[in-house]
Formats: sequence, C-alpha cells, structure tokens
Amino acid sequence: MHLVANRLSSSNFWAWIAVPGSEAPLPCPVRIEEAPRRLRVGDVCTVRSTQVMVHAVSICPDAQGMLHQLVACRITSGRLAQGASTVELTRPGLAVAVVTLSDKGSRGEREDTSGPAVLELLQDSLAVTTHAMVVIPDDAPTLKRYLMDLCLVQGFDLVVTSGGTGVAPRDITPEVTLAAIERRLPGLETAMMLAALQKTPHAALSRAVAGTLGESIVLNLPGSPKAVRENLAAVVSALPHAIAKLQGDESDCGSKH
Repeated sequence: MHLVANRLSSSNFWAWIAVPGSEAPLPCPVRIEEAPRRLRVGDVCTVRSTQVMVHAVSICPDAQGMLHQLVACRITSGRLAQGASTVELTRPGLAVAVVTLSDKGSRGEREDTSGPAVLELLQDSLAVTTHAMVVIPDDAPTLKRYLMDLCLVQGFDLVVTSGGTGVAPRDITPEVTLAAIERRLPGLETAMMLAALQKTPHAALSRAVAGTLGESIVLNLPGSPKAVRENLAAVVSALPHAIAKLQGDESDCGSKH
C-alpha cells in the first residue's frame, strides 16, 4: 500500500494521508507507528501490511486551527495492524509552502497574485511534488505560528513568504523570520539584493531574510509579482543543494561542480 503524507499533527505520529485510488473525497490520516523517521509532508510511505485497522471516522479541524485555509480534513483515525512488517519513506521531490502576507488579501479584498507567481517559478525550476499556499494578515503572531508549524511540524523543504519586507509600519516579516530561524543564510539575501538593485534603486529598502528552521529553508520575498520573480530567480538554482545539505546529505560538495 502506498500512502502520501499530506498533513501532519504536532505529535509527528498522525498524518492526513492521501490514499491513491481511495473513494474518500478528502485526505484521511493513518497512524504510522513503525516509520524509520518522523513523517514530513511530501513523504511517500510504502506500507507492507495485510490490513489497516480503522477505529473511527469523524470530522474535526486541526488542533491549532492554523491550516484550515489550506486543507479540509475528513479524519479517519487508524493504525497499522499489530505485527505489520515494514514502513519505507521516500521523497520523490520537494514540498514547498508559500505564505502571502496581505491584510487586504486575507480579508478577500484583493486577489493574491504574488503567491501563485512564487509557486509557478518554483514548479518551473525545481522538482516540486507537494505544495501548500495560504494568505494571512500582516500579523506577527500569526506568521510565527505558520513558520513554526510549516517547518517544524509539517516538515516542508522550503517555506517562502511574500510581502511585508519593506519599511511600512505593518511590514513585520523580517523581524518574525529572524526570531524564528536558527541559522541565517546571508548569501541568499545578498544574491537577491544584487539582482533586485539592477532593476530599481528601491530594492535597497528590502529587509528580506533567508535562513534555516529545522530541516526547512525559509525565504522572504517582496510583495509584488514582478519583484517576487526577480528575487527568486536569483537564488532558485541554489535551493535544492542547500536543502539537501541541510537535511544531511554527506556527499562531497566539490564533486558536484
């Protein structure tokens, strides 16, 4: 049986699983108790077992109410039958999340065009197999919750924010990102700045931050679709290598050049 991790709970044991060929209209969670490592969004789980024991079916939002804009969950609680043999985890591609910060967009007063621009460029440039998109207000606690959940619970490989990187009073993205990340990636920031300055002197006002949180890369981008493409294009080719090294790739970096 092949399962695809679609949404994880904070326990890192329960996953909303999309079962290929299932008649269920929405993802269903199965408890994978014998996985060789913690599940992450985008994992493909190969389960060798004679049966799956299903205990109950119910409708329930996620505990924190954080990702209801991303996924509606039909919850089927279950676990592998006792004595099940093996669970193998593979990642066929990258899992990316795009968070657009916009007060008007979050209220439905403005269409989000920057988030789709980010996703389009990433899908054109990288092997993206799983993605999530959300629009939130320019609110520090909300952004912090999303960053922590998307990186440390869901385990997305790349989390990109769009908007809130300037000097306006409600531009809070860099401060929140700096407080959340564990290591900063100034090279990515510099590359984006240099590319943007070739287009406009206003790029010097950007305070965009790049860094790592858990096994995820976090990248701030501006709010306009044009600036999003210009900044992201400057660094997108470096992202797969950065993600691989962050997640434990021990191969010799020099051998790849």
